[in-house]
Amino acid sequence: MKSILITGGMGFIGLSLANKLVELGYSVTIVDLKELPRRGRYLSNRVEVLKADISDYEQISILEKSRFEAVFHCAAQTSARISQESPERDVDSNVKGTLNVCELARRSGNAKIIFTSSMAVYGNVLHDSIAEGAKVDPLSNYGVSKYSAEMYVKLYEKFGLKSTIFRLFNVFGPGQDYENLKQGMASIFVAQCIKDRKIDVTGSLDRYRDFVYIDDVISALVLGLDGSTDHGIFNVGSGELTTVDELIKKIIVCDGSAVIPVTNIGGHEGDQFGSLADSSTLKSLGWKCDISLDEGLERMMNDARGFYE
Repeated sequence: MKSILITGGMGFIGLSLANKLVELGYSVTIVDLKELPRRGRYLSNRVEVLKADISDYEQISILEKSRFEAVFHCAAQTSARISQESPERDVDSNVKGTLNVCELARRSGNAKIIFTSSMAVYGNVLHDSIAEGAKVDPLSNYGVSKYSAEMYVKLYEKFGLKSTIFRLFNVFGPGQDYENLKQGMASIFVAQCIKDRKIDVTGSLDRYRDFVYIDDVISALVLGLDGSTDHGIFNVGSGELTTVDELIKKIIVCDGSAVIPVTNIGGHEGDQFGSLADSSTLKSLGWKCDISLDEGLERMMNDARGFYE
């Protein structure tokens, strides 16, 4: 049985990925600082878990003896807003942590690194979709840290490692963190709508995003195990532009309420105005988005209602 390591495996994406890989017959090990979320998330009992901090190599060095086919590197501080408030956290987790993961992959049999990067590396590319060859111009410490991590992954290719980099756009869906109101636009608005019966917006309602459903993201990441993705960088997005105003209206419709007050409380440093993926490179390998924003939000709202019961 082929063995896979997932860093950040207790997170929104990592946990879904772990369960999918088990279904596909892989032996999966997770390394994460966090415990399994208390409510609403399931982890296969066939997954091994090491609680450790990837920014401290000594804590993960025990994994050198494992011979992993691939390392899915999902661990990260993921909020642009938090990165502006505490930039050192991004350096520790996203930069130093990635360097340590690359070294671990090298020492554990040259495992392939499959890295979840971010659309934040691009900065603002307004009124047009973004292809992988677009200029990299991050607006936040988070975007800088993710691009720095990409550079470490590419550096280790020179040492014999294979890699695939996926630049994820706005991932959403059931199981997202409804308690962290500084990360994940859809999850923030869904949580506020259900729990607080109001929605507070940071920034213009005309800002726009490309929302891609969690299951579609997982199907993209699994493609990273295929040799056809070796040494590539791929956008993962729906290619559908949705403004903040449109997203909020869709959430309120899903909620079924007559009125949910919406208040603009002012923007924050490092926030992108717009991002829209050109995922044609990934689609040329057979990938596609199966779940629309409307369907995904219905599923997410039902999940969030159960979370708050």
